[in-house]
Amino acid sequence: MAEALSVGLVLEDGQIAWGDCVAVEFSGKAGRHPLFRAEDGIKTIHETVAPALRGRKLTSFRQLASEVDALTESVTVAQPISPAKQDSGADEEAKTLSRRELFRLLHPIQEEVSQEEQFEMVTVEQRLHTAVRYGVSQGLLRAVALAQGMTMAEVVAGEYDLPLPGQPTPIHAQCGADRYAGADKMIARRVDSLPHSLVDNIPEHLGEDGEVLVSYARWLRERIPQLAGDDYKPTIHLDVHGALGGIYQNDLGQILGYLHRLEQAVAPYPLRIESPLIMDTRQAQIDAMRTLREYVRFRKMKVGLVADEWANTLDDIQAFIAAEAADMIQIKMPDLGSVHNSIEAVLACKAGGVGTFLGGSCAETDLSARVAVHIALATQPDMIMAKPGMGVDEGITLVCNEMVRTLAWIGVRNSGNQDSGTQEIGESGYLPES
Repeated sequence: MAEALSVGLVLEDGQIAWGDCVAVEFSGKAGRHPLFRAEDGIKTIHETVAPALRGRKLTSFRQLASEVDALTESVTVAQPISPAKQDSGADEEAKTLSRRELFRLLHPIQEEVSQEEQFEMVTVEQRLHTAVRYGVSQGLLRAVALAQGMTMAEVVAGEYDLPLPGQPTPIHAQCGADRYAGADKMIARRVDSLPHSLVDNIPEHLGEDGEVLVSYARWLRERIPQLAGDDYKPTIHLDVHGALGGIYQNDLGQILGYLHRLEQAVAPYPLRIESPLIMDTRQAQIDAMRTLREYVRFRKMKVGLVADEWANTLDDIQAFIAAEAADMIQIKMPDLGSVHNSIEAVLACKAGGVGTFLGGSCAETDLSARVAVHIALATQPDMIMAKPGMGVDEGITLVCNEMVRTLAWIGVRNSGNQDSGTQEIGESGYLPES
């Protein structure tokens, strides 16, 4: 069960800049930080974050966010006892143990060893949980925007020497397991990319031979023109969460063949597949994704491969870019900690010629989603995820409305003409305020 923690930064003039500390739904997997607990976050903020920020001038978001991102704290964790240390302990005890007791100690396979005999509690210094860094940095971005009398998007653009935000960002929507009703909502709203449709139950969502997902892909191909007409050409983006590696034992040749089936099933619509397989380490994931991408290009297929798992930090994302291991990378914002890392990840992907998907989690909040909108407007990734939730309507409406309001306000203030803010944004999924 995901938990969230709101943190408010009180400004000198009494205004409060809020941010929400949240993590992703699948915490602890593929190198991610463990599950976030609000109780632990409160302790961290009071003992470590507040002393570092109290009395600071709100001059540069980037500087303040970098400082918070680098903070560390002392925590007590369970750590496996090394074999050498266990052997050393056994030698000391051998002086007083009987032969029978010594045999039991040196041959633990003969008797179940308790948890206490395998782990020890040690105090270590480590960085703050990504959720804390994420939430506090949201508050810092809002605080600097309030202090400077501008939108968060303008703050980001100014500090990273980017053009003034003036264009919307395409929206990608997600529906989870409610595949059919969710997709209908997305098609009716004409979003740019759909439906995500996470595969987390292989028999139900994929099928032992993959035919369930292929049938769903065919249904999408037929449903899109039925509901929205022939002029609507969204990208079909499916997150299989490593399931292809599961049913094909990570055999890249068989996975390639299945991707070809999916590509044929959705034609003529573009296809992207996120996390076709999930390996045990970052390097193994990069190697597998790079090789699979080479196979796709050799076969002259058009399916795009999207990296998510093991692309958890700015360093991870740069490694995927350098290896040319993905056509697009989901920048999963809560995983990257401070939001300035997400900004730099978008810019790194664009510089490296890799598609940019400013994503996140269904477990986020309205505050974190709105911050993501401002970062998207400033950095212009290829698309932004509609969040939070998987009910479709709420995420699309929240993200779209924040985009409309922000662009309208920037347009008014920078033109001196209030009428310039009354614009209709885009023709594919951007709705009036609701």
